Amino acid sequence: MSESGNRSTGKGGERGFVVGVLHEISKAVVRMKDVQALLREVLDILHRQMNLTRGTVTLRNGDFLVICASHGLSDDEIKRGVYRLGEGVTGDVAARGVSRVVPDISKSDDFLNRTGSREINSKTAFICVPIITGESLIGTLSIDRINPSPYVLRRDLRLLETIANIIAEAVGVLYLEMAENEKLTAENRRLRERIDSRLRPKSAIGNCSAMLKVYELIDKAAAGMSHILIRGEAGTGKDFTMRAIASTPAWRNKPLEIIDCSSMRDSLIDSALFGSSDASKPGALKRADGGIVYLDSMGLIGPQLQLKLLGYMSGGSFQGPGGERVKSSARIIASTSGNLESRMKSGIIRPDFYYQITTFSINIPPLRERKKDIQALARFFLQKYSAIQNKKISSISPAAMNMLCTYHWPGNVRELENCIERAVLICAGQSIIESDLPPSLQTPQSTNTSKLKSNSNIDFAKMRSDFEREIIVEALAANGGNAAAAARQLSVSRRILNYKISKLGIIPKTYKIER
Repeated sequence: MSESGNRSTGKGGERGFVVGVLHEISKAVVRMKDVQALLREVLDILHRQMNLTRGTVTLRNGDFLVICASHGLSDDEIKRGVYRLGEGVTGDVAARGVSRVVPDISKSDDFLNRTGSREINSKTAFICVPIITGESLIGTLSIDRINPSPYVLRRDLRLLETIANIIAEAVGVLYLEMAENEKLTAENRRLRERIDSRLRPKSAIGNCSAMLKVYELIDKAAAGMSHILIRGEAGTGKDFTMRAIASTPAWRNKPLEIIDCSSMRDSLIDSALFGSSDASKPGALKRADGGIVYLDSMGLIGPQLQLKLLGYMSGGSFQGPGGERVKSSARIIASTSGNLESRMKSGIIRPDFYYQITTFSINIPPLRERKKDIQALARFFLQKYSAIQNKKISSISPAAMNMLCTYHWPGNVRELENCIERAVLICAGQSIIESDLPPSLQTPQSTNTSKLKSNSNIDFAKMRSDFEREIIVEALAANGGNAAAAARQLSVSRRILNYKISKLGIIPKTYKIER
């Protein structure tokens, strides 16, 4: 231990100590994607390297500052740590955007000890610096020091200001997420006030604002007679939406006919819909008079069939196989995962048919746009397939759930359901773990941890030289700029290290200890 109970910086000297702290923090910033976990790691690094007793990161929330990460504070102390802008030392730093050092909190008039975590009669110093991105203050970073020297306080202040600059972008992301969450929470609250629980279809999973809007449209569709188009990517739940409409009280006892257009030629769809020459086999429109005809995957039907279907939808009748006019009040509900607009431009879809079929559309959001629903959906499918397989699997581990929530789900809800079904089949315990999930979820790309960007060229030589520079600089800093000692630590010859130093443009004397 060095003077005033502060940890020794070792043979690398003060400069080596500072470089070491910043190096660890910069590696954490690159490595960690969870912002709150990153901030906790930064405070843990400061605790290990600087022997601080407490540390906090606050975020601005309107006119208040709230603790979003801490070291050395209990949950109750964190809850008490809320400051109004301009209030106390922390509030003053945030309001003015200027760092402050309190050498002895027992002699400070505006140090509040709001968390109640300190003994004010002890010689404790407090350093607080603003976290600023662009021209906006988004929070503060602060630490406690026990009985430090004036030199240590000056050094720590400069170090903390540098760290605040390093983490500002990451904290800014957390700040925007918090603001977006508050916006979504307010929007959800407003929608829930408008949408009674009766609007939610039976077995519907999801509380995000996009799905609440879908539930509202389902309710309106159930109350009317207009034809409907359900749009969404494959696997989003278009069939579920159709059945949610068909199972409402107004329609549940009415006929329901389903035609899968994806597996049939236009001639077969025509016969199935309008009837054939065999009078004993009427078409779906006649069989479902007063009910619903569901055309699944109708986006690729040809122009002639579109014209015939358009005639029925606009007039309520069609020409039967024998030439007679047939009336029907069957309601058309169609679905598609295709881009009808681009198909209309290319001539595949008739404009008049497009405008008719899209009069009342329900758009189902992809799963990647309703991330908050993933946990609820995963637990629902877990319960479903555990019962089917007669297995007592009660939970999904936090690590496995994190993988589910970070995956991009190109196959949407259907892919998630298949994923959970597979996991239930191979799970050997009472909780689904990471290894039970498909390999596609366990890749760096799927978990957003890859260092390689899929849509850009990789400069391998630069990546390698950057890594070599990082290692050599760390070794030089730890050895006070002594290249021979650094070479011994790295287990390479002095000649090889000198070659690398020259090639990478490193100046060893920069890290020399000043005596």
